Amino acid sequence: MRRGFGIAAILCAALGVCFVFGYTPMRFSGYLLFAAAAVLLCLGFLWRWSKKYRWARICRAVLLAGIAAGLVAFAVLEAWVISWARTDSDTPVAAVVVLGAGVNGTVPSLSLQVRLETALDYIADKPDIPIVVTGSQGPGEDISEARCMADWLIGHGVAADRILLEDQADNTEENIEFSQRMLRDNGIDVTSNIAVVTSDYHLCRASLLWSVPWMVPVAAHMPEAYWPLTVNYFIREAFAVAAEVLLP
Repeated sequence: MRRGFGIAAILCAALGVCFVFGYTPMRFSGYLLFAAAAVLLCLGFLWRWSKKYRWARICRAVLLAGIAAGLVAFAVLEAWVISWARTDSDTPVAAVVVLGAGVNGTVPSLSLQVRLETALDYIADKPDIPIVVTGSQGPGEDISEARCMADWLIGHGVAADRILLEDQADNTEENIEFSQRMLRDNGIDVTSNIAVVTSDYHLCRASLLWSVPWMVPVAAHMPEAYWPLTVNYFIREAFAVAAEVLLP
């Protein structure tokens, strides 16, 4: 095996261990690094054996072609995800939906805090439109994500009667489905422009699940100091979008 492949595989595996067992928020990138280490080892052995065996040359060519195709597909998906990571501040909307994220006891996690701050900024010049907060209670959470969001918004000056609390959704698909149902039940036409507030990387998948004519994106961006985590989430989301498209 070529030494370069072996060294690169070891480095990928070592970094993967750091992410999977150390800095767990980047676990997904750690698993990708494990996969990259395995591919590099395969390439190294095939490169060595290809000098003697025709089957090794064929396998190497197939593997390289597969890697190239995968990188192109990933680039297309990532560009799609990034294209949605924006805020449309100009389109008038009939309502705002804020998608849930983790709660630490009764306190918003960093991701949820950023979404709430973004929502508060977005509605600053929209004093009358209703706001749906959506998310159930998960492990380690003393209250539902929706309840946490409602309490936070009320504590920051939002009138309680504007907030529609949806606390049954366990995932993004249910966030969207149950929020649309709540909007309908409150006389709001979900085929009109509805703003959805969520993390920047998450908006593309939310748009796929929205399924009615138009979803107005409102992107919550993590603080710049957390850029490695942001990169991890954008990478992970490309795979999530692919799964959503291929396995609806």
